Amino acid sequence: MRVLYLANAGQIGGGNRVLLQLFQSIRPLGVTPVVVCPTDGPMVRESTKLGLECEVVDYRQPAWQKPLRSWAGFRAWRRVVERLRVDLSHANGLPGARSIVLAAKVGGVPLVCHVHFPPGTEGASWTFRHLPKPDAFLFCSDALREEAGPDLRRCYPGTAQHVVRNGIVVEDFVFPQVASPEPVATRYVVGIVANLIPIKGHLDFLEMAGVLTRMGVDAEYWIIGGAIHGGDYEQRLRTRVDELRLAARVKFFGHRSDVPALLQQIDVVVCSSHVEPFGMCVLEAMASGKAVVATRVGGIPEVIEEGVTGLLVAPRAPAELADGVRCLLSDAATRQRMGQAGRVRAGRDFSQKVHAEKTFAIYSRLLTSS
Repeated sequence: MRVLYLANAGQIGGGNRVLLQLFQSIRPLGVTPVVVCPTDGPMVRESTKLGLECEVVDYRQPAWQKPLRSWAGFRAWRRVVERLRVDLSHANGLPGARSIVLAAKVGGVPLVCHVHFPPGTEGASWTFRHLPKPDAFLFCSDALREEAGPDLRRCYPGTAQHVVRNGIVVEDFVFPQVASPEPVATRYVVGIVANLIPIKGHLDFLEMAGVLTRMGVDAEYWIIGGAIHGGDYEQRLRTRVDELRLAARVKFFGHRSDVPALLQQIDVVVCSSHVEPFGMCVLEAMASGKAVVATRVGGIPEVIEEGVTGLLVAPRAPAELADGVRCLLSDAATRQRMGQAGRVRAGRDFSQKVHAEKTFAIYSRLLTSS
């Protein structure tokens, strides 16, 4: 089975990390992944490292007001589908699915549209208006399907909907490769792993750090993740660090390829997101054997078993984050117990093997019925 995967960006965010792990686990089931990206960048390089066919394709969006441009986009995708000889296409987001849907339909190639973020009522209605429809929507959590599923079902009642929770290769986090040399921390380390975008709540993380510092907690605060979308958000964070007088305690790591090894050096992992359809960072922390304090949003409560593998707090509540972190830093036994329980839960309920098998079953049903 040759499957064409449309990455949602040239950079590597949560959705593309899921794809990279899926590639490794679904190949033993008889799937040959073929990858396209909208731009060159880390996703192309990482896919190539895995030995996969990978190329850059313009995800040109069809627009009936621009028929010549739309026709050129359709022809380009038709050539891709025919040249790569794919049996099925899997778009890692709505824009990619919208770009290829007409060529996939004409070519008789079933299309799976992976939904990682709620499109909203207008977005759901617009995406495939006057176009063929995907054969299946795939959601990464029950919470996301509950939020986005009704709009998509109302607009596209003939498209099947499935929930397949993201998976993880736990061994990558239990036995990580050695990190690049870092100064040995002489304090507790509290970390956040998230690309630098406002919905990840980094400002709340910094406010939490300020609260804990004023309470006398001696800790460093690691911000791991890059500004993959550009903008001035990182500068806003650095300015706030200076305003809170935390420059000696906060460290910006940028995008890193050795996240599993860095996680081993962190005492408590924080997820301060305002919106989080699943929460790969939470799952990665659990696989690393780390206790987590996370916001009670989206799919996070499906990943964290509250009081067992971590603590859940309200979003946009730095004081609650601080209380949770302080509680865990002051109780090594609880941190260890939660970390061990998290590792067990990650391997039992969120293994990449299970994720691949469920995804493969959907592919097989689509190809059998097509």
